[in-house]
Amino acid sequence: MMSVDGFSEAIWHFIGYVRIADTTLRGETLYLGDPAARQADDPYPGLFSRVQRPEFEDLDSRRLVFNETTSPDALIRVGKLAPQAVEGPRIMLPHNVPRPAETHPLPDFDEGLPGYGYSIQRLITVEYESGGTETLLNVHQVNHIDDRDAITTDLVRDAQGRVLQLPELDVGPAMVQMTKEAVEAGHAPLPVEAAQNTESLLAAIDRLDARWAQTGHLSAETPDSAPPAGRIVDGQTSTEALVTPGLDEIMPWRPLITQDEALTSKTLTGVGPSAPAGVTAITGQNSHVNDAGIVDVNEASGSMIVGGDSYFSRGIVQVNVLTDSDHVEITAGDPLQAVLATHGNEVHNVAEFVNHEMTATYKGAAGTALWHVDVLQGNFYDIKTVVQFNGIDDSDRVIQANSGTYFEASTGLNAQANLTRVTNLDNYDLIVIRGDYHRADWIYQYNIVYDCDTATLAALGGDDTPDADIRATTGFHQLTNTASITTYDSAGYQPLSDAHRQLISDLADGVTILKPSGEWKLAGNSSGTLNVLFVDGDYFDVNTITQFNVIADADQSLQISKSGGLIGAATGGNSAQNFAQIIDPGTLSASKYLGGQTYDAAVLVQANIVTDSDTVVFHDTHTLAPELVAFMPDVDVPPSSSEPVAPRTADVSHHDVLI
Repeated sequence: MMSVDGFSEAIWHFIGYVRIADTTLRGETLYLGDPAARQADDPYPGLFSRVQRPEFEDLDSRRLVFNETTSPDALIRVGKLAPQAVEGPRIMLPHNVPRPAETHPLPDFDEGLPGYGYSIQRLITVEYESGGTETLLNVHQVNHIDDRDAITTDLVRDAQGRVLQLPELDVGPAMVQMTKEAVEAGHAPLPVEAAQNTESLLAAIDRLDARWAQTGHLSAETPDSAPPAGRIVDGQTSTEALVTPGLDEIMPWRPLITQDEALTSKTLTGVGPSAPAGVTAITGQNSHVNDAGIVDVNEASGSMIVGGDSYFSRGIVQVNVLTDSDHVEITAGDPLQAVLATHGNEVHNVAEFVNHEMTATYKGAAGTALWHVDVLQGNFYDIKTVVQFNGIDDSDRVIQANSGTYFEASTGLNAQANLTRVTNLDNYDLIVIRGDYHRADWIYQYNIVYDCDTATLAALGGDDTPDADIRATTGFHQLTNTASITTYDSAGYQPLSDAHRQLISDLADGVTILKPSGEWKLAGNSSGTLNVLFVDGDYFDVNTITQFNVIADADQSLQISKSGGLIGAATGGNSAQNFAQIIDPGTLSASKYLGGQTYDAAVLVQANIVTDSDTVVFHDTHTLAPELVAFMPDVDVPPSSSEPVAPRTADVSHHDVLI
């Protein structure tokens, strides 16, 4: 920097020079297979110590003459400084040193040792143990209710003056016939009766796959096909939500209560009923729910080798059987003013097959130094069955008479539910099956509802009697089956190579040192130990869910009023719902190999059998039904000396008891 006064100053800042050099000599390691953990710096101790090194005299020194030149060109001319291409750092080994005499045998090298034309071959150590966690799980959940109620009143008597009782119905034959129809409609290659326990299921799967291999078809009726795509509702692809009947439809005499009206206050100014007089009966609205899920992660391995054939069958069978033939009689001054609904049944089947294709690449197994192998001699069984059953006989008999108060009889509203969650998780990187692989996921769902009701509602007052408010419903049943089978698997098998066959043979013979092969292409892990399951026979991987809802609700109701008011009956509104899901991951990469044939098919059966033939008869008060004339000559309260008659005991010989 120069100033005007002629004074100048220069300032230099020197930081320094930094050079980082890695002086450790490492030979190039050639892998046959996949990369693995780094080897020790000297994998074969003592090998290089046998190499003859040149000897130097530490004290021997001499003077070297250095001819100084004045320019780089002069150095080039005398050969002291020749231009060379810039190269990366190289590891220099003493190639000019002769190889030592082999007094000891050297390791087995395929390509030679770096510096001498050789590379180090990695070997795999294998340790064996008898093991493999098998599963034979059989879950049964059973609910059964026998709830045949009988309600009568001494206000209604027969012609002989006895308290009237309605006869009990025998619904047994009808239920047997409907169950038979359901099973026939849900015919499948794997019958539902085979899925009741693990022993029968195992035998049925063995027969099914044997016939499959012989005929080439899973089902004799239809050719093998892939699972249908999308959400299938009653045989059609649909994304729309299902309709659910509301309580305001099932019980139309009950007003809808909003949140603001939930808490109300009322002041009574006199003696009397706080609600309109009337008689109502709720004999239906039974609710059955089965909910089951199986998550089978035992076979979610990185790789799989199957020496024989592979069978994979999936099936969803859904059947609804509803018989809702009701008989309703209404007697009133103006019977056409009555509110009556015998419709509104919702019967649906919903099924979905979901497949997530795994495309992960394979690597690591050949470079894993230690394999831990669980060996199972014979066949391997991973079988899980879930059976859920809800049954009820709720055939009620209700007789009511309006005596100036509000009387609601609830003989239905029964609820039953089964809930099951089964989860299995194993931890194998590689599964080797010497025989065949039998894989199956099946769901069976049945709803059987018999609801043939008889309802008689009569307003018998004279012309000066206020009109009765008559409201009756006999429909609005909901039968729903919902099922899904979800798999996580690669698209298909690759052919078994000679290297795979040799690996199967070595593991079967218990070889403890394996020579890696680049043809394996098997997935590994980063732990340094490969967990392997070796099955000497066949592998059975089977999951089934069976669900039944059976409702017998043949109700009889007789409701009479001589003073007007409300007359209401809700004999329907039963709900039977099944929910089932199987999640079954398979090989989580594309590393899946097969030595035999592949058999893969899916079956979907959906059936709805509905009988809904209702009969409605209207009478006016001048043309009473003959039975009402006999039943109710006078609705006045009889003298207190009249002794009530107890309801007749039900005849249990006409009903099955399930335990």
